[in-house]
Amino acid sequence: MKHHIVIWEGRFQPFHLGHLAYIRELLVHAERLWVFVVDNEVSKDLPGFVSPVPFFTEEVDTHHRCEKNPLPFWLRYQIVVETLKYELGSDAPFFVWGGRRLDLNWEYYKKALPHDRVFLTPQRDSFEDIKARAWAELGETVQRIDVSHLPKISATMVRERIRNGQAVADLLSVKTIEILKQYDYFDKV
Repeated sequence: MKHHIVIWEGRFQPFHLGHLAYIRELLVHAERLWVFVVDNEVSKDLPGFVSPVPFFTEEVDTHHRCEKNPLPFWLRYQIVVETLKYELGSDAPFFVWGGRRLDLNWEYYKKALPHDRVFLTPQRDSFEDIKARAWAELGETVQRIDVSHLPKISATMVRERIRNGQAVADLLSVKTIEILKQYDYFDKV
């Protein structure tokens, strides 16, 4: 079954071929895909903030620690947009948007995101289980999809290889590598 609009969000630290494979899978289920690049924020930096889904916000905060997020928002956004255009073509039915983490400004996003949306989350790990539970508790339509056939790549794996001076051509798109080299990322890790 194809959904009109599918939402998927992530940090993309950096955007890798596992992300690309998942996006291709999402496009099988979507007439249009919205990829949302989230900013590197933690809730403790927002005085007086009360999460609408505290269990999710607490879990996400652990993934937004500085050492796990070396790339700034603007660069990650650029990489996602340019890599998707390069890999899928500019006519592919995707839209890239980004900003504050969805859970940190949910009242805004529930109005700003398209109304006929579905959050597709992979059946992959406990983090995705928590994410699916959070979207459901926020009143969103959530569908879980099997991704066991997709490559198992993580951004941590990519960053570790770069730090160790190992090749990453099997983990990153040519376009992503080109952009990271343009900004001397391989020299800064």
